[in-house]
Amino acid sequence: MTMNPMDDFLYHLKRYMEYTTEMRSSYEHLTAQEKEKIVESHPDGNSPEVISKQVYQWHDNLFKRMGKDQE
Repeated sequence: MTMNPMDDFLYHLKRYMEYTTEMRSSYEHLTAQEKEKIVESHPDGNSPEVISKQVYQWHDNLFKRMGKDQE
Protein backbone atom coordinates (compact mmCIF):
# COMPACT_ATOMS: atom_id res chain seq x y z
CA MET A 1 0.00 0.00 0.00
CA THR A 2 1.35 3.41 -0.91
CA MET A 3 1.04 6.56 1.10
CA ASN A 4 -1.34 8.02 -1.48
CA PRO A 5 -4.95 6.77 -1.09
CA MET A 6 -5.83 7.59 -4.72
CA ASP A 7 -2.89 5.56 -6.01
CA ASP A 8 -4.04 2.70 -3.80
CA PHE A 9 -7.54 2.97 -5.23
CA LEU A 10 -6.24 2.99 -8.80
CA TYR A 11 -4.10 -0.05 -8.06
CA HIS A 12 -7.07 -1.95 -6.65
CA LEU A 13 -9.32 -0.90 -9.51
CA LYS A 14 -6.78 -2.29 -11.95
CA ARG A 15 -6.67 -5.54 -9.96
CA TYR A 16 -10.49 -5.63 -9.90
CA MET A 17 -10.46 -5.29 -13.68
CA GLU A 18 -8.08 -8.26 -13.90
CA TYR A 19 -10.26 -10.36 -11.58
CA THR A 20 -13.41 -9.59 -13.53
CA THR A 21 -11.62 -10.72 -16.69
CA GLU A 22 -10.77 -14.03 -15.04
CA MET A 23 -14.32 -14.38 -13.75
CA ARG A 24 -15.73 -13.69 -17.22
CA SER A 25 -13.41 -16.29 -18.71
CA SER A 26 -14.63 -18.93 -16.23
CA TYR A 27 -18.23 -17.92 -16.87
CA GLU A 28 -17.84 -18.49 -20.60
CA HIS A 29 -17.19 -22.22 -19.97
CA LEU A 30 -20.34 -22.83 -17.92
CA THR A 31 -23.53 -24.47 -19.09
CA ALA A 32 -26.52 -22.31 -19.98
CA GLN A 33 -28.23 -23.40 -16.77
CA GLU A 34 -25.23 -22.43 -14.64
CA LYS A 35 -24.99 -19.06 -16.39
CA GLU A 36 -28.66 -18.44 -15.72
CA LYS A 37 -28.20 -19.13 -12.00
CA ILE A 38 -25.30 -16.69 -11.84
CA VAL A 39 -27.17 -13.90 -13.62
CA GLU A 40 -30.31 -14.45 -11.53
CA SER A 41 -28.20 -14.26 -8.36
CA HIS A 42 -26.62 -10.92 -9.21
CA PRO A 43 -28.39 -7.99 -7.47
CA ASP A 44 -28.83 -6.12 -10.78
CA GLY A 45 -29.21 -9.21 -12.97
CA ASN A 46 -25.90 -8.58 -14.73
CA SER A 47 -23.69 -11.24 -16.22
CA PRO A 48 -19.93 -11.30 -15.66
CA GLU A 49 -19.61 -10.08 -19.26
CA VAL A 50 -21.55 -6.90 -18.45
CA ILE A 51 -19.73 -6.40 -15.16
CA SER A 52 -16.37 -6.80 -16.85
CA LYS A 53 -17.25 -4.22 -19.52
CA GLN A 54 -18.38 -1.77 -16.84
CA VAL A 55 -15.20 -2.24 -14.82
CA TYR A 56 -13.04 -1.73 -17.93
CA GLN A 57 -14.93 1.47 -18.72
CA TRP A 58 -14.64 2.68 -15.12
CA HIS A 59 -10.90 1.97 -15.17
CA ASP A 60 -10.34 3.70 -18.52
CA ASN A 61 -12.43 6.75 -17.61
CA LEU A 62 -10.79 7.23 -14.22
CA PHE A 63 -7.25 6.75 -15.50
CA LYS A 64 -7.96 9.32 -18.25
CA ARG A 65 -9.34 11.81 -15.72
CA MET A 66 -6.34 11.29 -13.49
CA GLY A 67 -3.94 11.76 -16.39
CA LYS A 68 -2.40 8.37 -15.72
CA ASP A 69 -0.99 5.98 -18.28
CA GLN A 70 -2.97 2.79 -18.49
CA GLU A 71 -0.24 0.36 -17.58
